[in-house]
Amino acid sequence: MRNFIYRAEELKDSLTELRENGVSKGAWTGFDSLFDKYSVKKGSTTYIYAGAHQGKSQFGFELMMNLSEYSGWKWAVYSPETGSPTEVFAELLWVYLRKPYLVNDKVTASNEEAERAISFIDEHFYIIDSGLQDLSVEGFYTCVTEIENKGIKIDGCLIDPFTEIKTDVSAGVRDDIAIGQVLTKVRKHSSDNNYHTIVTVHTKHQQAKYKNGIPYVDKPTMNDIAGGMQWSRKGMMIINVWRCPYGLEDSNGVPYEPNQVEVTVVKAKPKIVGKLGSVTLYYDKVKNRYYELDDFGSKRFAYDDPSKPAPVIPTISQEELEF
Repeated sequence: MRNFIYRAEELKDSLTELRENGVSKGAWTGFDSLFDKYSVKKGSTTYIYAGAHQGKSQFGFELMMNLSEYSGWKWAVYSPETGSPTEVFAELLWVYLRKPYLVNDKVTASNEEAERAISFIDEHFYIIDSGLQDLSVEGFYTCVTEIENKGIKIDGCLIDPFTEIKTDVSAGVRDDIAIGQVLTKVRKHSSDNNYHTIVTVHTKHQQAKYKNGIPYVDKPTMNDIAGGMQWSRKGMMIINVWRCPYGLEDSNGVPYEPNQVEVTVVKAKPKIVGKLGSVTLYYDKVKNRYYELDDFGSKRFAYDDPSKPAPVIPTISQEELEF
């Protein structure tokens, strides 16, 4: 039991550091509006929930890429729904390049751009794939440890989605208890090894509604996740991604844009890392990236440092619009 019991005197150095320096905010996430409510702290977790085809995986990829580009993070990625390891790498390359990696007749990265991108992705991302075998959360983190045993420090982990992780439901454990057990392990592994683990999770089926003949689903709550109470209890930063229903209007009577996405922080712990509230982002399907609007209504994709001017991103050509 000694490893579970601490006294203040034993932690005097860390307490002194906390007293003098305070608690710092997490890493920059690439967008001014988002960073106001969400940052990424090592040793913690982010759970992203959404319905089908709402962009939760893509939002996770956006976060990973921004932290790799702007903070040098290295990632262990388990994303079997994205596809094979080759297909996951191809998706990451598209995100990094901000243009399709695959050759097509509209817009494609050059061979030189592709080579530079592969070098970057090779340095920052490690794909974990279990093939046809089930993967437990312990198995996932064992793979991460194997990567680190090669002298590589992993900063972040992505499990996308949670349903691909084996639980003890088949052994007769109640569904919500089994989910809670896995989430406890995710939190402990992240804390003990100073990783930030992002987990995406599907919501339960939501019945479509209709307004003016336009189908849509309400913005889900944590209760719409299977075992929702466990996610609420175990989570540190919890985020919902919701594609706004194009053709309808928001509560202020403003029509939604066709690519508008609402990112809502529904739980923020510790408080210094983020705060509750929603942010409006937009998804560019050609660049495979999100962007925000600046004070002048212009597009602003993720950029390096909030103290520097945002980079100028080339405007989209007619060919790209037709992609």
